[in-house]
Formats: sequence, structure tokens, C-alpha cells
Amino acid sequence: MKKVFIMTIVLGMVAVAGIGSAYAAGTGTSLKAGTFGFNVGFGDSSLGSTGVVMISGKYFLQSDLALIAGVGLQTSSGDLNADFFGISGGVRKYLRIDEFAPFVDGKFSYVTERISSQNIDKDTFDISAGFGAEYFLHRQFSIEGSVAVGLGKVDDNALHKDYTYFGSRTVGVSANFYF
Repeated sequence: MKKVFIMTIVLGMVAVAGIGSAYAAGTGTSLKAGTFGFNVGFGDSSLGSTGVVMISGKYFLQSDLALIAGVGLQTSSGDLNADFFGISGGVRKYLRIDEFAPFVDGKFSYVTERISSQNIDKDTFDISAGFGAEYFLHRQFSIEGSVAVGLGKVDDNALHKDYTYFGSRTVGVSANFYF
């Protein structure tokens, strides 16, 4: 098992080095005014680690400034009769628009989670500021990682309690596709 893990890391390093060399040949990035981006990834929602995939899009007003909007939806039946819905919107500013593109962003999110089997009924309003980076593996494909700090208000209707939170969180790792 240990040998498989080491071989996987070595192969990954070789692949990234090869991709970096191909990138240096002048492929560029898709971070340009008028470009659309599509993002899919896993991460923590404002309600914690729910496992729901948030799908978001970007529209570039300038090569280093994009509007972002996202949506997440999940419904479950059976023993875990649950519904999850989230929407978000915000702005992202790229600090550099090269192969490695660091950014800062600000988002507003609304998330609702209803789990009938566990008597959970929560509505969350969240404002967050994040920092991260995209690494372009191809002109139209990048991977992204980021962290954020957020302030939010949760209405827990099942427990008849409301509370406010502030803190850091991992937003997660995702993939970006540009067209």
C-alpha cells in the first residue's frame, strides 16, 4: 500500500511538471472580459460539511474581475427524508491572471436544510470573504482551492433557536471550466 501511495505521488508530480511545460509553450488562460466560467466542487457549506455539491458560474466583467453566482440542490427520501437548497452570489478579484492566479472574493449565501427524520429545519444567511488560487492545467481548465471567513445567522426552526456565528472555514477544492 505504501509503494502504491509513493508511486501515485511521483506520477502526479511528473504529470504536473509536464503540464507546466506545455503551459509555458504559450497556451495562456481564459481569464478575459466577456468569458464565462463553470465551477464544480466539494466543500463546507455555511451549515457545515453537508456533502452537497455547489455548482457556480462566473462572468468576467474584466480580465481580473468576475461576478459569481451558484446553486446547490439535494433531495433524499427513505430513512433520511431531507432537502437542501443553497444559492450564492458575489464578486471575485484576481490578483494575477497567469498560470497561477490568486484571488480574493466576497459572497452572500442563503442555505436551507430540512431533515424530517432528525427534526432539523435550518435557514442560514451568510456573508463571507475568501482567499484562494486557481492553477491552470489547460487554457480552459483549472483547479482551485480556497479558504474563507464568514459571518452568518442561523434560524433553527426545529429547536426554536436563532444564533449568529463568525469563523474560518475551508471552502474546498473545485474544478473550473471556461468557455
